[in-house]
Amino acid sequence: MKYPKLALLGGLIILASPITHAFPDDGYSRPYQPITPAPVFIQGPPDQANMLVRQLSNSKNNTYILPAIPSTTNWGYFDAGAPPALSIKSGDTVMIETLPAGGGQVAPGITEAQIDSINNDPMFPGRGPHTLTGPIFVEGAKKGDVVAVHINKIRMRSYATNNSAAKAGLFYDQFPPKVDTYYLDNEKMEMQFESNIVVPLSPFPGILAVARSKEEQLLPYTTITSFNEKNPPSPQHSGWCVKMSGSLGGTIGCDSKQPGAYGGNLDLREMTVGSTTYLPVFVDGAYIWTGDSHAAQGNGEVDLDALETAFSELNVTVTLIKKEDRPEFGVWPIVETPNAWITIGYDLNLNQALSNLKEETVRFIQSSRKVTKPEAEAIMLNNWNCPISEVVNEVLGTYCIIPKNINTKKSGDIPKEDNAQFWVSYASDPSDLMAAMKSASMQSIVKMSKNLSITEDRAYRLATFVMDCRIGRPQQGIYEVSCMVPKSILRNKTKNKS
Repeated sequence: MKYPKLALLGGLIILASPITHAFPDDGYSRPYQPITPAPVFIQGPPDQANMLVRQLSNSKNNTYILPAIPSTTNWGYFDAGAPPALSIKSGDTVMIETLPAGGGQVAPGITEAQIDSINNDPMFPGRGPHTLTGPIFVEGAKKGDVVAVHINKIRMRSYATNNSAAKAGLFYDQFPPKVDTYYLDNEKMEMQFESNIVVPLSPFPGILAVARSKEEQLLPYTTITSFNEKNPPSPQHSGWCVKMSGSLGGTIGCDSKQPGAYGGNLDLREMTVGSTTYLPVFVDGAYIWTGDSHAAQGNGEVDLDALETAFSELNVTVTLIKKEDRPEFGVWPIVETPNAWITIGYDLNLNQALSNLKEETVRFIQSSRKVTKPEAEAIMLNNWNCPISEVVNEVLGTYCIIPKNINTKKSGDIPKEDNAQFWVSYASDPSDLMAAMKSASMQSIVKMSKNLSITEDRAYRLATFVMDCRIGRPQQGIYEVSCMVPKSILRNKTKNKS
């Protein structure tokens, strides 16, 4: 057996001679067969000069490519101690590549058992499932500032997966865990769910985040079961960060699963091309990450996953805003679309998430419109259009879409019956928004199963892509939810039993 000599060059281990198999001395001439060496990864961030796209840069602003490679990605942790993958100035554009979940492993061919195994590795407690690209350091960003991330363009891979894991998802106790693979038609912007059922694609980053405050990073890691009446559910009283050791450098890593004031796993489907997400800055440099790339998602994301893919290009322009210049931006992210402003409310309890949403919406309208609090409340209620973004990330999400033109007639109430465009399922509860959400969602799944001639299990998977669950206009003593499914997903009308 021949043994190699080792040489160390620029952080890489170089084999000076190949490792080879020995062959018997039988008189025949054979080439030596090299043994494949273990993978060797470059240490440290990439050379920023070679990430610059000179042809698209000018004296004022630069354009960079941020590839998804081992030194620029992290599996499941926001690690504020990691060296920046890229440093940019306000106004710069970055073409970001992302990977599928599980360190890029959740791709066609993976099994449910394999996903369960990698997501529950005892060596990595408190690790989320997502693969994150970043962080991006924004020069001049200080605590209290805001970074605006405008999405210019998204290019997806041609495949996606959906995993409804055991003990996760809104109805995990009624439907078995399953992983599915889908082909994404990037020309038609469609996914063929069944021969007669098509899901329209509208890609967006499920995760867009900044580093959370140093104080929040030091909170003890908290699980839902640790809450009680004396310790009420609230993201402000919980921590999702752990001290990482070994190869992860002993820094603080924060679970990628739970959204918060830092953004993170917002799963907000309005954050697509043309939108701008305004993220509050909690540490100098902001430290921007992205991941959890979605091809499509329903409001509710009920089976745990969306249509999970990866982006070959998430093209964003980042602008630094000083707090004093835009006082309407508070301590929670705000999203702007061409026609609307979007406020959010998140909490471990869906009732409290809605309360947080109403408070944040009134605050934003009051500040941006320069009106009194009662006037802001009236504007909110008159324009009420507030979906449930997700109910599967431990911290649950709601949001309101506030039209930029508020001089319109009063928005309609949520529908309670089927109409020409949607199959509608409605439910109410006197005290619990989540109970209403569960009831309306299950009704919708059963209705889809009947109208589309598919099993309820398949309807559950489809619901996570296309079902749109919205909260009724607030009124005393009742919580209302309507879940709508567009009839346009059914391409062969003769199959419709409704």
